[in-house]
Amino acid sequence: MTALERSTRRTTRRTVARRRAAAAIVGVAILGLLAGCDLIAPQDTKYIQETADGVNGDIGAIFIGNAVLLTSDPSGTTGLVATLVNQGESKEDVRISTDSGTETVTVKPAESVQLGTSGGQSVTFEGLGAKPGSLAFVTFETSTVRETLNVPVLDGSLPQYQDLVP
Repeated sequence: MTALERSTRRTTRRTVARRRAAAAIVGVAILGLLAGCDLIAPQDTKYIQETADGVNGDIGAIFIGNAVLLTSDPSGTTGLVATLVNQGESKEDVRISTDSGTETVTVKPAESVQLGTSGGQSVTFEGLGAKPGSLAFVTFETSTVRETLNVPVLDGSLPQYQDLVP
């Protein structure tokens, strides 16, 4: 083998090695850029929101889930549909108030109470005057914490609520 052939082989090997190294560097850079998006962009899976018709809230150890008001006549009876979950270690009395009255519901430790469902506890308000499609203030209160939620008012036009309208 001549010196020229050896030199050509070395140059070819160096060129191939350089190309491989360059391809590896480009690949690592692309992966770094793609992974960097997760560092900057907010990750939606960290903040899971319940998709429901109603609103959620917390009053101390009590979680309020999917609260909606149901009525067919704004001047008549309006019923509250919600789930109250006691995440604490002691019994809680929850006062539920609107402009037209107050109801009290007791929730035992590690228990959930369904409001306004068949087989659940009934919470109704007379003459609230809230029209379907509007929002109404409902205050949930324990002995230590109080929260007022802007609760949607619905009627029985949605199939899941047809049997729950008072």
